[in-house]
Amino acid sequence: MGKSKIYTPVALLVIITSLAMLLAACSGDEESVENYPSREVEMVIPWNPGGGSDLEGRLVANYTEEAIGQSVVVVNVPGVGGTIGAEELLQKDPNGYHIGQIHDGHLVAHHSGITEVNYDDFVPIASMTASNQILAVSSELGIDTLEEFVEYGKENQVIFGGTVSGIPRVWVEQFSKELGIDHKLVGYEGLGEAIQALAGNHVEAVIVDYPSAAEFVEAGHMKFIAIGTKERTSTLPDVPTFIEKGYDITMGINRGYVAPPETDPEIIKALSDKLEEVANNEEFIAEVEKLGGSVNFMNSEEYKEYLDNQDKIIAETIANIE
Repeated sequence: MGKSKIYTPVALLVIITSLAMLLAACSGDEESVENYPSREVEMVIPWNPGGGSDLEGRLVANYTEEAIGQSVVVVNVPGVGGTIGAEELLQKDPNGYHIGQIHDGHLVAHHSGITEVNYDDFVPIASMTASNQILAVSSELGIDTLEEFVEYGKENQVIFGGTVSGIPRVWVEQFSKELGIDHKLVGYEGLGEAIQALAGNHVEAVIVDYPSAAEFVEAGHMKFIAIGTKERTSTLPDVPTFIEKGYDITMGINRGYVAPPETDPEIIKALSDKLEEVANNEEFIAEVEKLGGSVNFMNSEEYKEYLDNQDKIIAETIANIE
């Protein structure tokens, strides 16, 4: 038998310290909710920089930094209609330091067979903003009104641009059916690419949001001819609604935030409460409205109920398309 090893007090202290460091490392990012957050939070936005989702997401990140007293770092992970970023977020540690943006388009991607990931794979934190959607047409089309657009679409196949794996696929289908027009959807990776195609006259129409397309309208490349809100907006007071023109069409994207599964419910509650503070901030509200959107806060439970309902509607719509 070997001899027992005797450690000096200094050696014991080194061993104990090393074990403590090892245990801390093994525990990952676990910490008490009372100390949360103690460092920066990463926000995944699964779209390219510069689009409506990115711009509104960065607003949320900036104001959330003030609310939680820690940095909120935006990481753009675009690809396949927002699914790459969602799939990456799903693999992150459920420690409260990884959150991500989703919207209705992710539900469309799931039911279209693009991804197995759906909203219920995550823990909802809160809904924050809603983005009004507008029908934009190429200036080269020579159309100024919705009436002229419908007349054109009854005699010609309208070439739309949009994400085939996202919510535009559903909108274009419903929209064309209500207007009674013929259409074809050309697929693009994101709204930014579709708008560039419209500006270059490669497609004839795109359903857009205000921040993504405003500069192209001002430059004369495209025109807004109808908006999918119930009433005209202060941002675009001269653009009529579909409803006032006699069509039962409303279109909007609801953007919210989720966390990886098994994230501590107390952390979710803490984040939701802070996001509610942001949603009630008058400066935040003004900046969102300046982008052509609106604040639409729902807490974790309310947001889950909204997503449950939307999922049923989208699943049925996709089944009818296919």
